[in-house]
Formats: sequence, C-alpha cells, structure tokens
Amino acid sequence: MRKIILNLGSGTLSSGCQSIIGEILGEPSSEVAYPSRFSGQLPPAPSLAVKMQQWQAQYYARNQDLALRIHLLQREGLRYSESDFKTLCTDLSAELNGWLNAPAFLPVDRILRSELARMGNAQIILETSDPQLRKLPWHLWELLEAYPQAEITFSASDWQPLTNRESTSSHARILATFGHSNGLDLAADLSALNELPGAELKVLESPSLSQLHEQLWQPQGWDVFFFAGHSRTQGDTGVVDLNDSERLTIEQIRHALSRALENGLKIAIFNSCDGLGLAQQLSDLQIPYIVVMREPVPDYVAQRFLKYLLVAFAEGAPFHLAVREARQRLAGLDNESPCASWLPSIWQNPTAQAIYWQDLQGRASWVMSQGPRRWKPPLFKSVLAGGLVLILRSLGIFEPFELAAYDHLMRSRPVEPVDARLVVIEASEETTSEYGYPLPDEVLTAVIDIVNQSDPLAVGVDLHRGKARPAQGRIATRWQLQQQTRQATQPSVQPSVEAPNDTVLARDVSVLLDAPSQAVTEPPETSAYTRFLAQVEQTPHLFLVCAYSSTDENYQVPLQLSEDVRLDQVGFSDLPVDAPLSRVDGDRGDLSPDGEASLAGAAVRRQLLSYDPDFSTTPSTCTTPYSLSFQLAFEYLYQQGITPLEVTPNEHWRFGPVVFRSLPSRFGGYQNLEASSSQVLLNYRTSQPAQKISFEQLLAGNFDPSLLRDRIVLIGYNAPVSKDYFDTPYGPMSGLWVHTHMVSQLISTVLDERPLIRTLPQWRSWQWGDGLWILAWSGLSGYIGWFLVGYSAKNRRGGSVAVGLWLLAAGFFTLLLYGICWAGMASGLWLPLIPSGLAALVAGSAVVMTSKADQGKMPPSGGALGQPKLSAESAEPDDG
Repeated sequence: MRKIILNLGSGTLSSGCQSIIGEILGEPSSEVAYPSRFSGQLPPAPSLAVKMQQWQAQYYARNQDLALRIHLLQREGLRYSESDFKTLCTDLSAELNGWLNAPAFLPVDRILRSELARMGNAQIILETSDPQLRKLPWHLWELLEAYPQAEITFSASDWQPLTNRESTSSHARILATFGHSNGLDLAADLSALNELPGAELKVLESPSLSQLHEQLWQPQGWDVFFFAGHSRTQGDTGVVDLNDSERLTIEQIRHALSRALENGLKIAIFNSCDGLGLAQQLSDLQIPYIVVMREPVPDYVAQRFLKYLLVAFAEGAPFHLAVREARQRLAGLDNESPCASWLPSIWQNPTAQAIYWQDLQGRASWVMSQGPRRWKPPLFKSVLAGGLVLILRSLGIFEPFELAAYDHLMRSRPVEPVDARLVVIEASEETTSEYGYPLPDEVLTAVIDIVNQSDPLAVGVDLHRGKARPAQGRIATRWQLQQQTRQATQPSVQPSVEAPNDTVLARDVSVLLDAPSQAVTEPPETSAYTRFLAQVEQTPHLFLVCAYSSTDENYQVPLQLSEDVRLDQVGFSDLPVDAPLSRVDGDRGDLSPDGEASLAGAAVRRQLLSYDPDFSTTPSTCTTPYSLSFQLAFEYLYQQGITPLEVTPNEHWRFGPVVFRSLPSRFGGYQNLEASSSQVLLNYRTSQPAQKISFEQLLAGNFDPSLLRDRIVLIGYNAPVSKDYFDTPYGPMSGLWVHTHMVSQLISTVLDERPLIRTLPQWRSWQWGDGLWILAWSGLSGYIGWFLVGYSAKNRRGGSVAVGLWLLAAGFFTLLLYGICWAGMASGLWLPLIPSGLAALVAGSAVVMTSKADQGKMPPSGGALGQPKLSAESAEPDDG
C-alpha cells in the first residue's frame, strides 16, 4: 500500500492554501525505496465556505426531530426544504471540485493521478488544522471516483512513527462500550459485533469511568475500541455520555488509552455523532486508525454503517477501504437520509500500515480462522482443475506422457543385485557371424547337451524351431572341425542324448559339403533337427517357444513333438507392446513375437502370464496358454516346493502366497488395456537380471558348470541380425533379456517378496485412488496459491510478488511431488506424476492469477467454524 500525504499548512477556505506540500510514502515492504515530494496551491474559496455553512444549517434543520446520537439544541428560525437541500448538496459538490480543479492545483492533481494509476491500494492523507477544511465532503472529489482503491483520510499535523505490535491472540479482541442510550437502539450495533467471525468481544453497558479505565488497562490488550451512544464536540473537545450521569472526555482516559495502544490497540470506532473533536484528541495519542462521524448521525444510519463496515472488513478488505465501501453503501439511504454517506470520516497516523481483519488475530492463526465462504473460490477452482485433468486422463490424452514419466522413474530407482538364480546363454553378433543366422540345429543341440550336463532346474530356448535349421556349406565344415577339436580336448564330455556314431556323422558332413540341398531331405531320424526334438522329448525341464502373432511356420510348434510335450513344454514368446510415444492412439493390446516387432519403437512394460488362444487374430499351431516366463517360473518354483499354483475365483494366478492380479482396462497411466489376457506390469530389475555366458564360452568349456546347476537357463539371441529388440524403460533390449526380466520378476515376487508394480486403490477399472490423489494435489496447490496471495497482500506486497512467490512454491511443489512419486516407484507404487503435477499447476495458477487482480482484498478471515458468539446477555459482568 502507498500513502500520499497532502499537508495543507495553515490554509483555510477564506484565505486559500498557499503552501501545499505533498509527499509520497511507501511502507517498508513496498517498492518505494525513498519518499518523494511535490508542492502546489489552492486559491481562496469564500463561496465554498458559505455553501458549507449553509449545508450544515440545512442538515441540522432536517435532522432536528430525528433520533440522533446527539442531543441537538433547539434552534429557532431554522427552515428546511427538501428540494433546496438537494440543490445545495449538488452545488456544494460542484463548488468543491471546481476549487480542486484550480490551475494552481493542477500540478498536484496530475502527480496524484499518475501515482494512483500505478498503485493498487492507496491512501490520500490530508493534514490540516482548520475545522472547516476537515468538514468538507472530500469523498466527493472526482479524483476518487476514478480510483476505487484509494481513500481520503485525515491526520493530525504532528505525528510519530508507530511501533506495531502484532496480535498474539487467536481472536480479535474488541472492547465494546455502549454509553447512555436514551432514545437509541444500540442492540443492532451489538448484533453486528456478535456476527464478526473470530472475535472475542467484551461488552460494557453504560459503564462508569472506573470500569472503562480498568478494562483499558488490561495487560492482554485490545485490538479494537468501539463506542456507541451520544457524543458531541464542544469547541475542540469531544465529549461522550458514558451513562446517564457521567460525561467523558478523551483527556480523562488519556493514560489508559496510551497503555491500550502499547498493548496493541489498532482501531477506535466512535459510532456516534459529531466526532471530529474526538478524532483530533485520539490522533494526538497516535492511535493507528480512528473512525468518527463528522456531523450528527441518525440512529438507523449509524446501525447500517457499522454493519456494512464490519462485513467488508471481515471479508478481507483493508480497514480504510472497508470504510469506503460502507460509506458508499450508505448512498442507498439518500431518500430516507440525504447525505448519509457524507458522515463517516477516517483519521489515522500516516505511518500506520493497512490493517486487515486477520491482522487482529495473529499470523499463526489467521489461516485456521478462515470462514467457509472464502474457502469456496479456491476450492471450486481446484476441484474444477482436478476434474478437468481427470476427464482428459480418462480419454487417454496423457497416456504417452505418463508412460514416459513412468520410464524415467523406473530408470531412477536404486540399483539392485543380479538375480543369481538365472543364467543367460546368449548368441551374440560374434556368434551369428561365425555360425550364421538362424543358428544351425547342430550348434543348438550341442549347447543344450552342455547345459544339461550341469543339471539346471529349467531351461528355456528362446529360439524358434518350427522347422529344421541345418548347417550348410562352410559353416558345416567349420562346425565339424570345431567338434572334432573339442572332442579331442574334452574327451570326458558325454551328451545327455545318444550321440551319432562316426558313420552317421561322416555321412551328415558329406551330405552338407557335397550336396547342401539334400540336407533337408535327409531321413528325420538321422538329422540334427531330429536330435534336437529328441532332446526336448527326453528333457522335461526344457521349454520351447512359439508365437501367436505370426503366420511364419518357423514361429510355430514343431508338429513332430508329442501332444504332451506341446502342451507342457512350450510357452509363447509374444510380448505385449505399447505403441511408440508418438502414436497417441496406439493400441495397447499389440503382441509381438521375437524377431518381428509389430511397431517400430514398440515398448515392453507389461508381462503376459497367460493368453487364451481363441483370441489370437491369426491361425496358429501355437496353442499353449502359457508364456515362456510363466512356464520357466512355474517349473522352478515347483522344484522349490512352492505350491499350490491355482487360479483364484477372480481368475488371477496364485503362486504360493502371492496373487498376480491381472491388469484391468484402466491401470495407472494406461486407459485402454486389453482385458482378455492375464498380464501384470513388468517390474524390471534396475541392473542385469542374470549372469551371462556366451555361446563361445560355453562351446569352448570356458565357464564354471556350477553356475548352471539348479538355475534357470535361458538360451537365445542378443544380436542385431535377429531383429529381436524392443524399447523398454532401460532402452533397447533383446527379447531374450526381456524374458529374463519377466522370469526374475515372477520368482523374486514369490521367493523374495519383491513388490509388483501397483497403483493406488481402485475398484475394477474405476481409479478412485488416483482420482483422490490428483484432486488432493490440485486442492493443496490451489490453497497454497490462495495463501500466497493472502500473504502477499497481508504483508503489503504487490501482485507481482504473489506471482513470484507462487513460481517458487510451484518449483518446490514439483520437486516434492517428484520425490514422492520416485519414492513410491522405488517401492513398486506407481503414482500419477503427470496428471497430479498438471492439476496442481493449473489450480494454483488459476487461483493466483484470478486473485491477483483483487490484491486490495486479503483472503478473508472468517472465524473458525463453531466459534461461539458473545451477546449482551452472555457478556462477562463488570464488577468495577
């Protein structure tokens, strides 16, 4: 808030104001670093003085027979005409503005307008010792009409800086004194005071001087001193009627008021007649704000004024603008009481800061004392922002962004150790360069033989073998020579299935070297592919793969296998993929087999446990309902004694004590999942999920066989030529390693209680937990924005300061939300980061930006709900 002091010097209406000194002040927290001064003049205005005297005479004549808060002396010869009085009011207003538009005063007017245009909340403080200048209706100045956030106040010529004492009470302490009330109805004043929220009211009815003195000396102090009753100004002295026998002047309670001021008195309201003498004496005591009536006031006008003033003040207006609002509302009484709005007058100490209702309640308690009425705007905006975000989320608008945030949080988690129960035998680019792609059956059977010799618990071959893949040409020759060398250096190696004799091997090699095309037509019982099929039939813990989503026969189940093997030892390799983040409308039910990702950049974030073959969109011999990871995990857990494996009544898989709940159509950021399969989110390990051995190491015997014993072994490609790569939260990853993560997830969840990725509670596809979370962040952000606007205004800072504070708060808010979501993801809880952050940003910004325009009004300080109100009957009795 800014203040403009106009010192009129010793000027009068008759002689003019020859030396007007203007000074612009800013409060310590405002943008004004130093005051500035200017000067001007006002010419003599004797006609304005005459008009003012005539107006006073007519006003007295009109109200002489009304119930006034003054005992008017009967004056003979006073004649009153309603039309003449209204004409006089108009003429007086025109005369006043004509005087203020004098050329000598125009420089002052221009400076005032320039400054007021830059000020959101301002006071024009007049300093004058002339009684007639004080009685002028300054509120009619045309300047004020153009600047609704400015108000005229008065000050004594001599003043001292105030040391403001903050209220320590959680309620505004009001000492209400009701004096002699003959012919008055003061119950309406008491009712208005009782309706103040968050107020602690002490009522004195027709007290004695000693009783009033005692209360003013109370050490806990008073924030507001209120008086209603009869009063008058005699000369320069204000007099009030305490009771039917005692009259009181300010001089009689000077010391008591000084002590009350030391104890925190901020406002004195005299809702009584002719109070300019009271105001002068009270301002000499340096009371921050004083309200008096400059002329006799009808009883009902005083009642309405107090009600309007207290309502505006409690709703958040600074005190001086609350007086302006109450005065303007009195204009509605012009038909009943012309010029009622001319009566209220504010006196103040120029160094007093703007006072808000919450200032009277202590900084620690003003937030808690806010009434429900002013909670509604920020609450409504917050709920509206949160609701809009929820609607957009349900439409899938935020899905790609939520999945990107999900990936980031996954990557940011703490490092986990390698799962020692799994080993990956990978065919790298070096392997395919040496043996070709696809790897020949001879190489695969040799690898399986070596692995089986180490007694693993389960072996998964992530290589599609729907038909034979014989070695040909130079590769066959190279393989023969390598095998002969290995047999010479490792005579102790015994294959787990019967090896071909020398005659059969020589014939196979001869066929491959001399007539590669005949290799396919060779009798099945003598081919490497036949030996591979025999390995599968003879090794119950060996599992193959097939694919639903491919019509290529290479991706199907070998028809030569027995029906039992095709049912029990085959798992599908299809992976559920999410469309690239650039494809907002991507189908979230896509399946992709190893080696032919259906979407460039398709990402794997989910794991299929089982799938109904009837839902397959392509004809396929892949009829197994179980995924490769499911088959391997089941075999391992079965060997570990984990039982039972069953389907719950809700059709979820149960491994021992752990239930793997299938994802509904809406889960976390997903808004359109396929519900026909049993799938869970894939909780990738933050590091490599298994130990690794290359084909070259295995075939050369350069490994420790104990690494494979009692382990799950996966065999597959990790070579670019396989085109078996998918996007994951950890970047491109081969299908082999994705399957490894999936197997690790299943057994770690059951054996190590490693959490599955979960979300806040929901019922089926109704994400009520996420909804409440988003609305909570939206509401909290809106409230903080509202609080910062209130704090900014409370500390007399501009709207730009509120925006700056909000930006800082928004940054902190974002970091806090991110930290909570990161901690949640570290424990397996997927919290809605993007929609929560967006709802919070929108709600807080909406509250701040819409409230900034109303900086002149603080957030209200409605009382705490249930705060008891005091009445005259319940007021503490005075015992002197």
